[in-house]
Amino acid sequence: MKRVTFDQLGLWQFEILSQEPAIRHFVTDRNSYSFDDTFTLSYSSTPDTAKVRVNRQLLASAMQVDEHHLVFPSQVHQTNIVHVTAGTTKDDVQETDALITFEKNLCIAVMSADCVPIILYDKKNMVVAAVHSGWRGTVARILEKTLHEMHMKFGTVGSDLLAGIGPSVSQDAYEVGEEVIQSVQHTFGRESDLMIHHSAGKARLDLWKANKLQLLEFSVPEGQIEIADLCTVKNNNHFFSARKGDTGRFAAGIMVL
Repeated sequence: MKRVTFDQLGLWQFEILSQEPAIRHFVTDRNSYSFDDTFTLSYSSTPDTAKVRVNRQLLASAMQVDEHHLVFPSQVHQTNIVHVTAGTTKDDVQETDALITFEKNLCIAVMSADCVPIILYDKKNMVVAAVHSGWRGTVARILEKTLHEMHMKFGTVGSDLLAGIGPSVSQDAYEVGEEVIQSVQHTFGRESDLMIHHSAGKARLDLWKANKLQLLEFSVPEGQIEIADLCTVKNNNHFFSARKGDTGRFAAGIMVL
C-alpha cells in the first residue's frame, strides 16, 4: 500500500487498484486529517457524533461525492450482502457486512478496527464491492458469498477481479481460543494451515490467508490480489485496533467514476 493525499486527507491506497482510472478507493488513517488521532468514521462506537459527522463530510469531499452517496453499513459480523443504488436508505444497510454497486459516483465502504476490510473491483463489468470480514465473517465465508453474488448478478469471474485485503490484525498478534479454532477447522479443514497452535486450546489465526484462499478458490489470479501487510495492532499509530482498546473505526471504500 502507499500513502496518498486527497483534498487534504492523508489516505492509503492499494498499488494494484490505484492504477485503475475508472475507480477511486481509499483506506483511512486515524490521523487522516490531522495529528489529533481522532479520524473515526463510526457513530456507534464513538460518543462524539459531531466529530464523526465532520470526518464523514471530509471523506465525502475527498472522494468528490455527496455526503449521502458515501454509504456505510451497520455491521454485525454476519453475511448479509446489499446491492447499493442511489435510492438505498440507511435502513436498507442495517445488519449488513458487504456492499456491492455498479452505479457511478456512489462510494461504498466498510469500517474496521482489527477485522479485515476487503475491496473488490470487477474491471470488465465495472462492479465494486466492500466487505467486512472478522473471524466470524471469515468462517462464514462472507467474501466467498459476495464473490458469488457478483457472479450471479453481474457475471463477475475471477480473472476480471482485482482485490485488496486491507489493514487488520496479523497472525502474529491474533491469538484465538477453542471456539474460533473449531470454527476455522470446520470451515477450512484441519489441514488448511491457517493457524499456528502454540498452547493447549490456543492458536494464532491468519485472517489474511483465510480470505486470500476464498479469492483463489474463485479463480482470482494471485497477482491480482494485494494484501496490505499492515497489522492494526502493530501499526496502532495509523489504524484503530479494538485489541488495543480503541473505540474508533477506520474505513475502506471504493467507487466507480
